[in-house]
Amino acid sequence: TVHQAYPPRRAFEFTYAVKVYDIPATARSVDIWVPLPRDTRFQDISNVNIQASVPYRIEEDPEFRNRMAYFHVDGKVPQEVAITVTFNVLRQTAAVLEHPVQAARLTPDERAQFLAPDSLVPINERIFEEIRKSGGAGLPPLKRAKAFYDYLVNTMKYDKSGQGWGRGDALYACDVRKGNCTDFHSLFISMARASGIPARFIIGFPLHRNQTEGEIPGYHCWAEFYVEGKGWIPVDISEAYKRPAEKELLFGGLDPDRVAFTIGRDIQLQPPVYTVRQNYLIYPVVVVDGKPFYQVERKFRYKNISVDEKS
Repeated sequence: TVHQAYPPRRAFEFTYAVKVYDIPATARSVDIWVPLPRDTRFQDISNVNIQASVPYRIEEDPEFRNRMAYFHVDGKVPQEVAITVTFNVLRQTAAVLEHPVQAARLTPDERAQFLAPDSLVPINERIFEEIRKSGGAGLPPLKRAKAFYDYLVNTMKYDKSGQGWGRGDALYACDVRKGNCTDFHSLFISMARASGIPARFIIGFPLHRNQTEGEIPGYHCWAEFYVEGKGWIPVDISEAYKRPAEKELLFGGLDPDRVAFTIGRDIQLQPPVYTVRQNYLIYPVVVVDGKPFYQVERKFRYKNISVDEKS
């Protein structure tokens, strides 16, 4: 079972540090968005502390309720901006199918939202073909989602070589059969939605399982799908590919070695002074004089704390 395989919870302090450097002396304005973690059924966030060399405010996107810190400078723009966000996380192990809870009901608007396609997560003939190949068509929703999950674990490869991976492009995943966590989960979400199952994309960071502290090289994402009477059910397909022994656990269960930041795709930054929607939101977005700016250094760290220290 999930609870035999994973500890029940993990408490840790997380540090998200950003440095924007070499801002041109001619710059008139700098806008920076840093995503913030959210409270979910599986995690409590506390002691959020934002230290920055420029003023900021907290914003929320209206579609997915993602929280972000927005930093703005105009007039005399500094050559560099440093931002450090720290917070505590108490993350619970998820075991949704082993321990059924009172399922949250979806409103008609939420159902429509999580059945609708995204730019790189379409619903089309290519996706219907995948559904047919998976053997899941016509099964009840939970079994159908499991058929999609098994099919993707068996037919895709976790592989970050070449071009095109890491955009969460469902059709790329279809054609190339490889990619990272974004590609695995985008194809799953496309298949779920195309078959009438609401599904959503969740992105955050992974923690090393056996280290009490360390640096994190980059993001990790997973997905949830909705079944009437059971609620939102998590899946981590790329992790199941990497850890075959845990494949059955990661359908409906999740280890506590992670933190979730944002939900959804095509996210509109708030305030919408920069209107380009973000494919997903996990790294800082920096805009100088209205154009994306890439001289950005980022560092992510975690350190275990005792469960009592968390508040």
